[in-house]
Amino acid sequence: MRFVLNMMLALMLPQAAIAQALTPMSGEVKTYTQTFALQLKAFNPYGTAQKFSIKVLDENGADAPEIEITAPHMSLPPHETGAFYVWGDAGAHKQITVCVTSQYVFNGVGAQIRGEVCGKYDITRLGR
Repeated sequence: MRFVLNMMLALMLPQAAIAQALTPMSGEVKTYTQTFALQLKAFNPYGTAQKFSIKVLDENGADAPEIEITAPHMSLPPHETGAFYVWGDAGAHKQITVCVTSQYVFNGVGAQIRGEVCGKYDITRLGR
C-alpha cells in the first residue's frame, strides 16, 4: 500500500524534485580575536523568486540571540545565490547550528513545500 501511495504522489508532482543548498554545510572557525564571522551562501534552484530566512541555534538547540545576522530574510531571484553573514562573540569554544529555510512560492502564492538545510560549526578562540 505504501508503494502505491508513493507512486501516486510521484506522478502528481509537476516536476522533478530540486534540492536547495547551503554552503558550507559544516565548518571549523579559529580566531585570535574575541569575535568570529561566517559567510554562508544559499542557492535558489527554482524557476521563481524564493524567500529564504536564517536562524542560529546554540549547542542545546535553543535560539542564539547573541549571534548577529546581517539580514535574517532574503528574496532570491531564480537560479541565483545570496550570502548571509553571521558573527558574534567567540568565547573559548562554542558550537552553533545555522539553518536556512525557504518557503516554496508558486505563482506568487506560498505552497506547502518548505525546505530547510542546517550546518554545524565549531568556533574556537586561539591564543587566550
